[in-house]
Amino acid sequence: MKKDRRHDLDWLRVLAIILLLFFHSGMVFISWSWYFMQDSQTSWVLDEFTLFLSHWRMALLFMISGAGTLFALGYRSGGKYIKERSFKLLIPLTFGILIIIPPQIYYELINHGREFSNYFEFKYEYLKGGLYPLGDFSWHHLWFIGYLFLYSCLALPIFLFLRSAKGKKIITKAANIFTRKGVIYLLVIPLIIVQILLRNKFSGFHNLVDDMANFSLFFLFFIYGFIICSNQSLWDAIEKQRSLSLLLGVISFSILQMDKYYLSGVLGYYGYWIVESCVAWFLVLAILGYGKRYLNFRTKFLNYANEGIYPFYILHQTILVILAYYIIRWETTILVKYSVLSIATLIICILIYDIVVKRNNVTRFLFGMKRLKRPQTETLNNKRQVYTKANLNIT
Repeated sequence: MKKDRRHDLDWLRVLAIILLLFFHSGMVFISWSWYFMQDSQTSWVLDEFTLFLSHWRMALLFMISGAGTLFALGYRSGGKYIKERSFKLLIPLTFGILIIIPPQIYYELINHGREFSNYFEFKYEYLKGGLYPLGDFSWHHLWFIGYLFLYSCLALPIFLFLRSAKGKKIITKAANIFTRKGVIYLLVIPLIIVQILLRNKFSGFHNLVDDMANFSLFFLFFIYGFIICSNQSLWDAIEKQRSLSLLLGVISFSILQMDKYYLSGVLGYYGYWIVESCVAWFLVLAILGYGKRYLNFRTKFLNYANEGIYPFYILHQTILVILAYYIIRWETTILVKYSVLSIATLIICILIYDIVVKRNNVTRFLFGMKRLKRPQTETLNNKRQVYTKANLNIT
């Protein structure tokens, strides 16, 4: 029996990735972190906007991905599931590293004074090797796809067990506990433990070598998403407590802000990561709860966006970095630059997807999409030919 797809998860995935575009556009104009292309001007508003999103945006995406894995796994065997994940994730990742990512690095390097006679000279250096930032070879924003594939493989034994009769009983027993009011918030404890134990030892940036804090944290969100999506009562509890989750999330974030601006870091290392973990967990629960309450419906736009949002994600940062290289040189306000950058990136990505990616099976394959179905008109013509031949044979 196949589980029904949850439209609220589709809506949240689409909205989260579109929001990611506006987040990355904002990173061009911030002071609190480094980005691949940055303006000399910074904006306090975009500082706070991007900082707020940074606490929970990737946690939300991995939790949605874990929930979606329940449908991807379905009742497939482990081997068929890995084959499906390889097609969906490894092919776009490889294509992206070889074709989509290099222009980002090229524009970043020339923005910092590196000189190349042409793009192909850079591409030769890129393919020679040497991992970014010491070299030029990188997966940049496609780290999300790489991590997602690794999570899918690592979690497969767990998911296969949870799919079994014994696993379902365990989930049901756990749900009887965690559906009680407020108890689901205790699932933040493993997140806190990961942050405290690993964050000061592994400060890498999505490179798998010294990024075990992020890798472990997002893996937990991935697992949580699968488990919660496996049990309707857990989803119902999240929906019922959505307002409380939002309140707790806002309070937790406010504590971080007070510590930053008024308390001079009194929280310290342990206090900061305890509160930061709460911000992520509470806000993710709130978003899932409100999504379940208001977004579990289907429209033509959702059908279109749900198919296109994955290629959109793959394309967006390359388009954004290229545009940002030229836009940051304009003599105008940050508001104008940010608005043009984000909206132009959005439009160009949609056009590339709609005109190029979705319309033939080669590009669909490279972007991890399903093959085009045969047009109904072609099928109808084939039926007519069969019918005509049958009549000729009769006569």
